[in-house]
Amino acid sequence: MHRGTQLAGVLAAMAALVATSNGCSSPPALPIAQVRIGPAPIQFRVEVAHTDEQRRAGLRDRDNLPAGTGMLFRFDSRSPQQVWMAGTALPLDVAWIANGKVTAVDTLTPCAETDESQCPRWASPSDVDALLEVPAQALREVVPGMLVTIEDQPR
Repeated sequence: MHRGTQLAGVLAAMAALVATSNGCSSPPALPIAQVRIGPAPIQFRVEVAHTDEQRRAGLRDRDNLPAGTGMLFRFDSRSPQQVWMAGTALPLDVAWIANGKVTAVDTLTPCAETDESQCPRWASPSDVDALLEVPAQALREVVPGMLVTIEDQPR
């Protein structure tokens, strides 16, 4: 091995170590799913939040959410749910989902407060097992009763 090649390898390893120790490493990527709603499906490629921590973080602190993307929140069982927009700068549409069907659609307004108790809350209209958050107006043609298909995707 050339001395220059060895030095380059050592420097690269040191840079990676410094970046990790300074908190510059990115969090693990969330799983991805393809969500289709309706007979001529409206489609979204979304991140999937499975844990309480992932659901709590949601889409906060994002200044852009491209069309056709969003976040799917999966719950362990059907139950009443609430959402809030603390620290979220973008308006969002939410589809409340139970048993593979949309039960309702709401448009959520941003809340600059970081304390969730200072922001409005939206409650599910009934017990749900999932909810989908996408850019505002993306669900304008979605109505309760529409079928929802969720397909997990490789990253």
